[in-house]
Amino acid sequence: MPRLASKPQTITASPIRRIATLLDEARRKSDIISFGGGAPSLPPPQEVIDHLINYIKSYPQKAVGYGATRGMIELRELIAEDLKKYWNVSYDPKEEIMIVNGGTEGIYLALGAILEKDEEVIVLDPTYLGYHEPIKLFGGRVRTVPVSVENGYQPKIEDVKKVISPLTKAFILLSPDNPTGRVVTEEFVRDLVDLAVEHDFWIIFDAVYKHISYGRPTPWVDSFKGARERTITINSFSKEASIPGFRLGYITGPPEAIEVMEKLKQYVSLAPDTPGQIAMIKFLESGIKDRYLNEIVLPTYKRRRDFMYKCIQEYLPEAKTSLPEGAFYFFVNLEEYLKAMERDDEEFANRLLYRKSVVVIPGKYFGEMGKGHVRMTFVSEPEERIEEGLKRMNAYVYSYM
Repeated sequence: MPRLASKPQTITASPIRRIATLLDEARRKSDIISFGGGAPSLPPPQEVIDHLINYIKSYPQKAVGYGATRGMIELRELIAEDLKKYWNVSYDPKEEIMIVNGGTEGIYLALGAILEKDEEVIVLDPTYLGYHEPIKLFGGRVRTVPVSVENGYQPKIEDVKKVISPLTKAFILLSPDNPTGRVVTEEFVRDLVDLAVEHDFWIIFDAVYKHISYGRPTPWVDSFKGARERTITINSFSKEASIPGFRLGYITGPPEAIEVMEKLKQYVSLAPDTPGQIAMIKFLESGIKDRYLNEIVLPTYKRRRDFMYKCIQEYLPEAKTSLPEGAFYFFVNLEEYLKAMERDDEEFANRLLYRKSVVVIPGKYFGEMGKGHVRMTFVSEPEERIEEGLKRMNAYVYSYM
């Protein structure tokens, strides 16, 4: 066959997507306990499902037709109202908001809109693995700032200052964080914005878990003085509305940045998902979102978080972790166990699945500082299966101790 392009071949395939195969298997085999996935385990609100079904029946052609590249104006107006309500920030729904096909597309479009060849993007280490490869694809370079369990995975502004250079183009901040569950402090965001102003770089604020918070809410970057004209915020409905399969999210940013991202989107996905937009218009109406988050999602996930924390302390007492303030995950340092087992985190995860039918994600996938860790989600299994999974992990690691 003819030669393929060289650039895409330099990209590393997402190891999480490879794990998705195992998660499909987990759904077919009841004996596999999955702490691996990053998807909600609750169904979306019944009112939203019923509304979408009725809409498709009543307006079938309209329900599946093409829409505007920026998305339905009705949904963008509701998003603007929602952000004002929760975060006390005002956005022009026509000029400063664009609907995208999930947070992943949002990250891709944001990087494509700002990044030139050899410019640098700073990310934390560990953090979400979906940043590195798009940065490289657009010709950029990754610079990292380490965080560790010893201080709850909180970044230090002095460490950020060490990696800023004349080539710095952006800093990506994910809060609440995947994989650590950390919610960044207001002091750090304020100092980061000051650095962005001083050195003239962008902040890409990944806020896909913004509503999945079990106490202190994440600081909203745009609300800090000087941030608005240099911040692109990535949002997703996947976590808060439990609709990851619709692949629907939205971006906020300066009008000039939105315009560039709109041009890119026209040649990537043309327009956002129409049925998903119809569903999310209903989700943001009539108080459904508030009831769903406050009465179902957050109580369920917080209960599972607290239970998994207790089980980790009981069944893996030599492990180190911190109680997640948000998101879906524990990031667990297993170095004491791995030394005794003479395994790295990836081999441990592979053997744990094979020997004990428990799925965890190797920490090395999230950066150099993730080595010796595993990511464990607490949202995908009920309490009795969380305990059973930790018991199996206990039996496996202590067979080597």
